[in-house]
Amino acid sequence: MVLSISLFLGCASNWEPLPTEYEFKDWPAEGRIEVLYTNDTDGKVCLLPEHWPNQAGKVNQASDYVFLLVGGKRYPIEYFNTGYCPGGCALIVRPGETVSSSISYNDFRLPSYARNAPKRLELPVTAYTCPYEG
Repeated sequence: MVLSISLFLGCASNWEPLPTEYEFKDWPAEGRIEVLYTNDTDGKVCLLPEHWPNQAGKVNQASDYVFLLVGGKRYPIEYFNTGYCPGGCALIVRPGETVSSSISYNDFRLPSYARNAPKRLELPVTAYTCPYEG
């Protein structure tokens, strides 16, 4: 167990974090928040599952740091564990490419009365120089 943790940390330490900005759009009629990221670097970047929602809108083990803020209240995202991904779980984003994902209001357990209120998303996104081929 210790060996596998050390190997994982060793691999992760070779990844260079990059300044990362994203935008989000609120779609109350659809009950979701859309997040968009554009890779404006000259190389591939990787978005890890603990920093970016997957195709189902889930963020890996993020209930302590991903929140939807509505009317002064913070709604944490529902806990989710991605598990093991053979070949890695990172989303590879090519130069100039824009990726998007949506997170359902249900994943924040947002009450229906807050659906149309202004919202702010706390999602600390970090992109990394991507070592993967593809």
